[in-house]
Amino acid sequence: MLFTGYKSYYGANLRLAVPVIISQVGQYSVQIVDTVMVGHLGEAVPLAAISFAYALSWPILFLGTGVAMGLTPLVGKSYARGDRTRSASLFKNSLLLGTAMSVVLMSLLGLMIPLMGYMGQDPEILPIARGYMWYQLASALPMMLFASCKQFLEGIGNTAHTMVIAIIGNVLNIVLNGALIYGWWIFPEMGAVGAGASTFIARVVMVLLFARLMFANADYRDYLRQFRKVGITLFRIRRLLNVGFPIAMQLFIEMAALSLMAVVIGLFGAVPQAAHQIAVNLPSLSFMVVTGLSAATTIRVSQDYGLRLYPSMRRAMNASLHMITAFTVCASLMVFLFGRQIAGLFTDEPAVIDIATHLLHFGCIFMVIDGFQGVILGALRGLTEVKRPMYYAIFTYTCISAPVGYICGFVWDMGAAGTWVAFTTGLAVLSCLYYRLFRKRYRSLTAL
Repeated sequence: MLFTGYKSYYGANLRLAVPVIISQVGQYSVQIVDTVMVGHLGEAVPLAAISFAYALSWPILFLGTGVAMGLTPLVGKSYARGDRTRSASLFKNSLLLGTAMSVVLMSLLGLMIPLMGYMGQDPEILPIARGYMWYQLASALPMMLFASCKQFLEGIGNTAHTMVIAIIGNVLNIVLNGALIYGWWIFPEMGAVGAGASTFIARVVMVLLFARLMFANADYRDYLRQFRKVGITLFRIRRLLNVGFPIAMQLFIEMAALSLMAVVIGLFGAVPQAAHQIAVNLPSLSFMVVTGLSAATTIRVSQDYGLRLYPSMRRAMNASLHMITAFTVCASLMVFLFGRQIAGLFTDEPAVIDIATHLLHFGCIFMVIDGFQGVILGALRGLTEVKRPMYYAIFTYTCISAPVGYICGFVWDMGAAGTWVAFTTGLAVLSCLYYRLFRKRYRSLTAL
């Protein structure tokens, strides 16, 4: 009976989510390929270096993509009401905002590079980590332009074209990874830094593909023609920031907490840090599925919200919760049973494999909780309820995860595993807070 009642919602959500999942999994598979290729360079130092660089660069880059994500619920609401002019206006202003935001990201990454030597890391990893960071800095602009185009297409309910572009970009990235890390054919052998160079090239190509799509597709060209009728306005920029900035801060806080895990684990040495880089790949890959269902939930909720179809809006969220729970439980079981074999795919170092296998057991619990909170957060974004989740994230990661991490990691001497316990505990509290907030918003809407 439960399946019958939700059957149409499962199908509708999956049609939106699957292209996002494929593009996100493809995008994150590049990081996995980075880890595998760098891990097989023969020692822990290059792998620890890119782990450190990821830890510092991704929170900053997510700050930018979070701002772009404010476009989806706003466009979704206007698209549901048939207002193309407003959708085009939001898109045009988002492109300008994304360009300005890229300057901010490049400045922050540039400031981070000289500070890397003061964070207690193994001195051997610093030259490689800095080289990778320079390429992350260079790719900030194409990343932001890609994010604006992606969020616009998701807002109007088209996720398939983004998937195709992402697949092309990811395949190019993987090929260039091998070429630039190992020096295949005519390419220079750049070692671990080559992974950053390939990411930059792929991001530029993806933006060019998006530009071609927008001009070649008749429906998208209609939105571009609307650009002549709409201007850059402070009102639209402010509206995008009102929704996007809290999303950006929530993502930044979450990614900063994950990055702090990597930095703290780095205090225990290069081997635990390399093991953490391997272990974090599986929950992160699972999160790409969470991201797809979360994006689908945001689209469905924002469109139903715009049409005031509140019961349908809630059922759309519940359908995503059913699917993500089933997926994360199955994925966690596979990781628990085959953790050592999975870790062995990334490196041949026995000490790294042992620690990574231990961390993956904690990752099993992490994946289930992360799936639950990710979908509810997507529903809240569809309602443009973004400020309170940001405050909840600040409270949870600073007042719960940080002290739990200190106690588990240093007082109870759990080492790297203590940081995983801390993050999972904070995420569980955050899930409860998000669910309570959605129920409160739903009651207020249906009481009107």
